[in-house]
Amino acid sequence: MRRFYFQGQIKIDTVIKIENELFNHIVNVVKIKKDENFIIFNSESGNYFCVLKNIEKRFGEAEVLYKIPENEKKSSKISVYQCIPKGNILNEIIERNVELGVKEFTPIISERTIKRTKELKQKWLEIVKHSTEQCGRTDLMKINSPIMFNEIFNNDIQGKRLICYENSENLIDITNLKGFNDFHIILGPEGGFTLSEIERASEKGFESVSLGQNILKCLTANILVVGFISIFKS
Repeated sequence: MRRFYFQGQIKIDTVIKIENELFNHIVNVVKIKKDENFIIFNSESGNYFCVLKNIEKRFGEAEVLYKIPENEKKSSKISVYQCIPKGNILNEIIERNVELGVKEFTPIISERTIKRTKELKQKWLEIVKHSTEQCGRTDLMKINSPIMFNEIFNNDIQGKRLICYENSENLIDITNLKGFNDFHIILGPEGGFTLSEIERASEKGFESVSLGQNILKCLTANILVVGFISIFKS
């Protein structure tokens, strides 16, 4: 069953207006027809089973039939600070992090990051929305504007703090994750972190961990460590 994010209040036995980009996506892209069913959702209301009752030239109307029961929500929170890699790799990283249940995602500009001049946050928000529709989540992953590496530590960060570093002697260990509900993970760019960045993170309570003997690409490293923690907490 196809799911679509709806920005607005959803109530049973009401008719909601489908318009603009959502109307185009449902009717012209996915090609849902009159009297066919689909699911709408958002983080405030949850998941609702609907039927498309009417299609006009520029909008449609859907009847909200019932609310779909939800599984018990997890209490853990994963926050990712990802140094921006080259090309469009960050787009796929964002998509995978939505699927893996990350709550908050912050792009980072480190010493070895190839700086971008174009702000891509609107594009990232669209990726978050469409990935959420696909994977079954109701809450949208929060995505922040890019910040400098040292700005990570401006806030009082609590919980388990990890920075992935290929030269660390500490292999990531599941036993060290027990007893924590909040996780904060810093992941580097293609060139890795400088020693001064590792030292700065260590001063702020971040434990440097290795992901194994091989040097991993940014996407691989991200999926590995985030997936590891996500599976552990589930």
